[in-house]
Amino acid sequence: MRKFSSLLLSLIFVASFTTLPCPVLGEEAVPGSDHSKEQLMQGQRLFYGLIDGKFETKACADCHNTVEIDTFNWNPNAWEIASKYKGKSLEEFQNAVLNPTSKTMSVMHQTFHLNESDVEHIKLFLDEFATTGLTKQKPVINKIFLFILLGVLLTWILLDVFFFKKVKRRFVLAILFVGAVGWQAKLLYEAGTSLGRQENYEPDQPIKFSHVVHAADNQIDCQYCHTTAQYSKSAGIPDVNICWNCHSIVREGSFSGRHQINKVVQAYEQGTPIEWIRIHNLQDHVFFSHAQHVKVGNIECATCHGPIEEMHRVRQVSDLSMGWCINCHRDTEVQFFDNKFYEQYKEIQRKMNSGEIDRVTAELTGGTECSKCHY
Repeated sequence: MRKFSSLLLSLIFVASFTTLPCPVLGEEAVPGSDHSKEQLMQGQRLFYGLIDGKFETKACADCHNTVEIDTFNWNPNAWEIASKYKGKSLEEFQNAVLNPTSKTMSVMHQTFHLNESDVEHIKLFLDEFATTGLTKQKPVINKIFLFILLGVLLTWILLDVFFFKKVKRRFVLAILFVGAVGWQAKLLYEAGTSLGRQENYEPDQPIKFSHVVHAADNQIDCQYCHTTAQYSKSAGIPDVNICWNCHSIVREGSFSGRHQINKVVQAYEQGTPIEWIRIHNLQDHVFFSHAQHVKVGNIECATCHGPIEEMHRVRQVSDLSMGWCINCHRDTEVQFFDNKFYEQYKEIQRKMNSGEIDRVTAELTGGTECSKCHY
């Protein structure tokens, strides 16, 4: 029984850290392909920098990831490149690799010692990679399985207490029982409180847009792109025409070279919208107005969205829960005077003038009433 206890604890520990192995891509040629397995493998080895003398510093895979990653990478991943050039000629791909026009690419690619045959093999590998896609890395055991495993441990403890009576030192069972119940309670609490919330949500966007470059370096005002923040419920997602105001001239990014801005050019020329991914989402039963906060309340964007000007890839920094909003309404002093919106609050004006109160918060103007946000 002691061995069984140790085995269960080991499984629980491993469950928190184990991930699926990353398979090697391109080991087999695509059925029906005109190219041999050896050619594809040669292209794969070149892409990963496994052949001596071809790269001085970084190989292709060092910049263009072949697995899904959480970290921000300015360079396009291998699948993006593969998809872009799959239907194009070998000559176009060779020119892109051996004679890049982008300054960013030129700095790195000038350290390559590839010949045309090498580039052809790399393209063969990428053509196949376009059909397989990025390798996914997922935990082997998720929190649901861990919860079930803890339940099995609790069941075994109870059976031993009432029936088996194999463990002589009962305090060991007590420690295991308290630990397992506490861990289960923690998992339940985390699952319950995270429903509908996405704090730290940080998805990849269709175009790698940096607020550091735009908001910090170039001092572009938030409302130049988010044009409806003062007048609407939503701040507005920038239309490609807004991007084009600058990128009709600016064609190379500070970090991304031309690849990302070329997506803007393509969207503008084809008349297709850029499908930005919304990051800050509230429940459907919650009303929130940017106009109320930005125009009336004079609330800075960073109050809710955090230091956006420091983010290359935007993430949600606050949980945007009801408690978070209510605490803000209780603590935040509104710009009560010289604001026509608040002229309707006669009683609050009287109290301010008489000295009964010395500040006005959003709570005093109804900011914590249920019907203000839920109607």
